[in-house]
Amino acid sequence: MRGPRRFPLAGRSARVYNSTAMSEGAKPGRPPLTRVWIAFLIVVGILILGDLNRRMSDARRLERDAAGLATEIAALDREQLRLQTQIAQADSDVVVERWARMQAKLARDGEVLIVPVPVGGYVEPALPTPTPFPMPPTRLEVWQQLLFGD
Repeated sequence: MRGPRRFPLAGRSARVYNSTAMSEGAKPGRPPLTRVWIAFLIVVGILILGDLNRRMSDARRLERDAAGLATEIAALDREQLRLQTQIAQADSDVVVERWARMQAKLARDGEVLIVPVPVGGYVEPALPTPTPFPMPPTRLEVWQQLLFGD
């Protein structure tokens, strides 16, 4: 039998006591604060979980970016090694002499440079003309295609 009870006191007026409020440690006539604290803790917990979720997604994104950058760094290291090798080879006398004879058409003192001339009927093959890259469609064209088809 819970609920308010009346206890008559000698010489005093009767007071109403709430047994449920008294069992929770609250003063008579004052609402218990435990529900307010529980609601507050739930709200704070939700906010903390939301922040944790945001931080975890940021960490995942940063890890993906780090993996992509590591791949790019490895490619750049290989490129740097290749270029350093080319620089080292460019300083050698053998490579310089090969370039001078083949590409610059130079000859040493006392040598005669012979350049073969094509026969009259010979036509040098023309380089194929590159096909132009098609322009990407505008947003209007994309929407027209989606809505109306061909």
